[in-house]
Amino acid sequence: MTKTTHHRREVLKGFGAAAALLAAPPALGFPPLGVGILYGGSRTDCGYNQAHAEAARALAALPDVRLEERENAAGTLATAVEDLIGGRGCRVVLVTATGDALPGLLAQADANRDTAFLLCGSPMDVERTPVNVGFFEGYLDEAQHISGIVAGYASRAKAIGIVASHPAPAVLRCVNAFALGARRADPAVAVRVAFVGEGAPPLSVAVAARTLAAGGADVLAAQVEEPRPVCEVAEASGLLCCGVHVDLSGAAPQGFLTGAEWSWGRCWAETVSLIVGGKPWRHLRQGGFDRGFVRNTPYGPAVGVEARAHADAARMQLANGNAAVFRGPILDNTGRTVLPKGKVLRGSDPALDRMFWLADGVSEVVL
Repeated sequence: MTKTTHHRREVLKGFGAAAALLAAPPALGFPPLGVGILYGGSRTDCGYNQAHAEAARALAALPDVRLEERENAAGTLATAVEDLIGGRGCRVVLVTATGDALPGLLAQADANRDTAFLLCGSPMDVERTPVNVGFFEGYLDEAQHISGIVAGYASRAKAIGIVASHPAPAVLRCVNAFALGARRADPAVAVRVAFVGEGAPPLSVAVAARTLAAGGADVLAAQVEEPRPVCEVAEASGLLCCGVHVDLSGAAPQGFLTGAEWSWGRCWAETVSLIVGGKPWRHLRQGGFDRGFVRNTPYGPAVGVEARAHADAARMQLANGNAAVFRGPILDNTGRTVLPKGKVLRGSDPALDRMFWLADGVSEVVL
């Protein structure tokens, strides 16, 4: 998803002092708290939106919570928010992808201080953020890095193709993390990326996957909103594949390796439970494996013992803070040093929101 660069240190200071914004918990006989979720697309897209819909099930199971869900709301966020608050009485509004609507959402939050706005993505600076707004940011690049390690071991042709949406920092971060993992498993592996555009339809994603396969890739991966076609093309072509966002093993029962998934259920349930109880809640939640915000899909039958051991060890190191995906030396694909030896960029480092390079060993395929 597209992200914007913000001042993280200021956010942490400002949100750290924020108090509970909602009233006391519902008393006996009161109606349940309305929680509205706005998806940018279909809840069954086998991708980004479905990952959040699966997390929403944890909210639906909470006592004293009434869930209101709206699909395909990307172009009508302002109207949808008004309906959820005014029409449906929701006092929590969760938006899975804000995009260009973020300024308007913040204005709506400022005008509705008795409603909590929970937004997925990197945080805004505190001066522009109402106290009833919270941000959730998961480091999916960590899980993509593990997928890359597995893919690097699996590629006999030493050629991997990845279909990506567009060269925005958040997307490049995941593409590069995957490539760094693949080349740490096997430095001889080359990664080719095909950009299909933000919100590309499934047909365009499938065409890009076929192009990468025709170019010699024997492992396909994805960083797009709806990645299922990539796995389907791989399976039909007798290739291996990695998924993203949700468990896509069913799309490629023979060739599926692993995937990078979101894991928001526990995080959302904890936050909404605090709001329901009228208690203070954390307005900024960020993390990767360490917070349980991302995970990898269980390994498929094509993943060998050595690959499993390397991937498991790397995941554990990321989870306990003993490693980072982006640690120098790292060169870009022109040979320029983008991260010197000894330099480490942790998940919350703002430099990652300014990434506009492809790592060494990664080349772009023009469709």
